[in-house]
Amino acid sequence: MDEKRTFCASRTTHHGTRNTHSAFRIPHSAFRIPPGHAFKLSLMAALALWLMLSELVPALADGPLIPGYTIRDGQRVPAPASYVQAGTITGEGQPCGPFVAPRDLHRDPATGHLLVVDTGNNRIVVLDRDGRYLYEIGGQEAGLNAPEGAFVDVDGNVWVADTGNQRVAQFAPGGTLLAEYHKPESDLIEEYGFKPTRIVLDKRGFIYTVVGSEGNLGIVVMDTSERFRGFFGRTRIKFNLGRVLARIFASKAQRRRMLRVRPAPMGNIHIDELGFIYAVSPVLTKDQIQRLNSVGENVYGEIGTRIGAGRLWDKLRGKEGLTFGEAETKWRWDGERAMSMPFSFGSVFVDVAVDDLGVVSSLDQQRNLIYQYDQAGNLLAIFGGQGLWEGGFAQPVSIVAGEGGTLYVLDAGRGDIQIFRPTEITRLIHEASGKYFDGKYEEAAVLWQEIVERDTNFALAHSGLAKALMRQECFLEAMQEYRYAENKDGYSAAFREYRYVWMRQNFSGLGLGLLVLLAGTVVAVNRLGDGFRQLLARVRDLRERSDLWTVPVLLLLAVLARMGGLVAQSFHFQAQRPEETRLVFEAGKILIPWVTWCISAVAVAEIFYGEGTFRQVLKSSAWALWPYILLTVPLSLMTHAITRDEKALYYVAQYLIWALVLWNFFQQIRTLHNFETGKAIGVLLLTLLGMLVIWLLVGLVYALTGEIVRFFQQIALEIYVRRY
Repeated sequence: MDEKRTFCASRTTHHGTRNTHSAFRIPHSAFRIPPGHAFKLSLMAALALWLMLSELVPALADGPLIPGYTIRDGQRVPAPASYVQAGTITGEGQPCGPFVAPRDLHRDPATGHLLVVDTGNNRIVVLDRDGRYLYEIGGQEAGLNAPEGAFVDVDGNVWVADTGNQRVAQFAPGGTLLAEYHKPESDLIEEYGFKPTRIVLDKRGFIYTVVGSEGNLGIVVMDTSERFRGFFGRTRIKFNLGRVLARIFASKAQRRRMLRVRPAPMGNIHIDELGFIYAVSPVLTKDQIQRLNSVGENVYGEIGTRIGAGRLWDKLRGKEGLTFGEAETKWRWDGERAMSMPFSFGSVFVDVAVDDLGVVSSLDQQRNLIYQYDQAGNLLAIFGGQGLWEGGFAQPVSIVAGEGGTLYVLDAGRGDIQIFRPTEITRLIHEASGKYFDGKYEEAAVLWQEIVERDTNFALAHSGLAKALMRQECFLEAMQEYRYAENKDGYSAAFREYRYVWMRQNFSGLGLGLLVLLAGTVVAVNRLGDGFRQLLARVRDLRERSDLWTVPVLLLLAVLARMGGLVAQSFHFQAQRPEETRLVFEAGKILIPWVTWCISAVAVAEIFYGEGTFRQVLKSSAWALWPYILLTVPLSLMTHAITRDEKALYYVAQYLIWALVLWNFFQQIRTLHNFETGKAIGVLLLTLLGMLVIWLLVGLVYALTGEIVRFFQQIALEIYVRRY
């Protein structure tokens, strides 16, 4: 145990060291410089300064730092610059001439050569690693027609997705045409066209092509004998209850007229050294980036959360899967409705690249940004932006990864390739991530510690430290790091281990304490049973004799219980930070349903000739909240003793509290209005329906009021324009 806590102890020593340099004081006379040595010291200082500058200039000569940010709690958080714009490659001034509407970029990992799919010029331009022209594949001999994808196999042969000719063409390293492959024969794709847009080959020589959006075929696999090997990695169609019911109750003619729901198309693919195929879809809202194994199953994400069928409830709610990029809601003017309307948009990923450390870089054409993720789908960096400045993009279409984290981005709008090199902190992040996924947790932890000292907002570094601390069995310290990272699942896992160790160490004391508590409870019940029953009788009497002044008091207590429950929750159960809790909003969750219940209860009771008055309904409805007032805070305190895996206990207890509240409301209807049980149940259901009607009417009035206000604003604007 002591040997495993080495890293824990080193972190404690690092943060807890005090300055003890006073024991090593140097006399002031030691700083006196003889006159003859002043010139030598000045010369040495100048030489040292020149050496420092000579080291700095190459790093700064690459280009400007590219601004970026990260996402935390759904908000954009500033982050240190992650990449430097290191140069630009264009065809201008070279024998190939400028690129016209290029569509794809590929890098040969063996030679470092860059292949530009110059679609507008019907050619493939091959450049060396520095961007100098080598040769091109095009002209009459190649016969390319609007190609959109290229790939280099292990033998150096160039494979081209010749979209316009509806074929896959194979060329020798020098550009000689070797073979061409057309649409494979199969009944499954007989009715569809064959227009390959992207292409990769695996180690078996199987050809994977992205076949446009026509028919949404997705990725089609064939061999070099033009035999159809099947579809690969087809996206799943989400469950839709309305569609299922429509097909059940529709006639045959109606079903024939229904639109056929097809899987979402793929936009681009990339194959890594291990044979995993990474694919992006520009239309999905989840799993926009996928890592497909040999059978086409998406395994991108943490093991246990991604692999497998997933949970049925998450599928039905559409929550299954990982979300990449960002989703934003903006307002725009709707001319037909003469009002501003909200519209939402997410990321549109058009290409993906994976470097030798497993870092995934994906190109978002919606915002012209590059999003970087690790092998588990955790966000590492975001940079780029719209514009013609260095590091900005006009219409980025393709991205490839080079050595040392270098990225090459092909921009069709600018007609060039921008080169980006990672900054020092980004190199540290990539190295730490690579070491962690290689199982070198201790080495990764040292790097994560250095990253945290440079950027305390980088949540993944805190999570990486916490995972290393977990392996060192420093569970309390791991909980703290997970809290810094806002990682609730990790915090819960660390708490579970800490709770187990604590209970094992204090087992005898816990057992004795439980026995004493049980014995004390039995004695208290026997001795204080009569007193407790008298207390309940007094509370009941107080309820009967209470006046309307108890209503605001009880409502205030309910609101305080709501706020206290949110604050008392453990970190791994909190839906939001306590400091972000809004009193008015949370009070509305209690007061608005209560007020609408009272109004609806009185109205429905009047219809059924209830005997209770509005005054009695107000008072009894306020007293009906007593289970919520008394049990909310203790229930929240219970979250400090359970993990997220045991949250079912918390939710069951919460449902029981609301069931007690609902039972009190039912008793109110039955006793206050002197209804039979069956009639009371019907009145309860109608009262709940009346609450829903009230909310709909209030929403309708609010919308109409907004329209009226906008109408008078338009009239006032028209009068102002005509007058002036």
